[in-house]
Amino acid sequence: MRWICVLLISMFLSFGLTAQDQKKDGETKKEASQRKKEEKKERIEKQFKLTDSLLSGKRFVLEAHFLKNNKGERINVMSTLNFISIDSLMGVIQVGSPQRVGYNGVGGVTVQGRIINWKLEKDVNRKSFFLALTIQGNVDIYDISMTTDYEGYTNATLNGINTGRLTFEGNVVSKQETSTFKGQVR
Repeated sequence: MRWICVLLISMFLSFGLTAQDQKKDGETKKEASQRKKEEKKERIEKQFKLTDSLLSGKRFVLEAHFLKNNKGERINVMSTLNFISIDSLMGVIQVGSPQRVGYNGVGGVTVQGRIINWKLEKDVNRKSFFLALTIQGNVDIYDISMTTDYEGYTNATLNGINTGRLTFEGNVVSKQETSTFKGQVR
């Protein structure tokens, strides 16, 4: 029993020592704190510029991790099947589920259309973006409003003329980084 206590105490002490702030030689606590703040600010600025280039370049995919319907029910979904994809003048909206077979072959609906409105605003102080766009599909017209933080986390609300409201929550990634699977367009 003693050995277990000694082992546990030594583990806690070793974890505690490694978890402390690592300061550079001759650096005071205040200088270390200031250095960390500057590093964080640089990292945020770098992420903000990367997200800005994705949104401004009009070539990105919002991979949804959650969908929220007009009743407020939040559902965990597969990001490979639930996404909004923007490629210059064209957009794709897809909702799918691996448990069912839908109109698109992946358990839901896939709509493709051209983008007819595009308005991107960025807030440099808050390091965030607001994007409003409209995708004109064969069956319906979809208004999408997106709020994105500097890291690319996005909350996008989709309103269709003939359909209800649906909210996508997820991350914006480049077209090269995405792992989405597009179903058949109806």
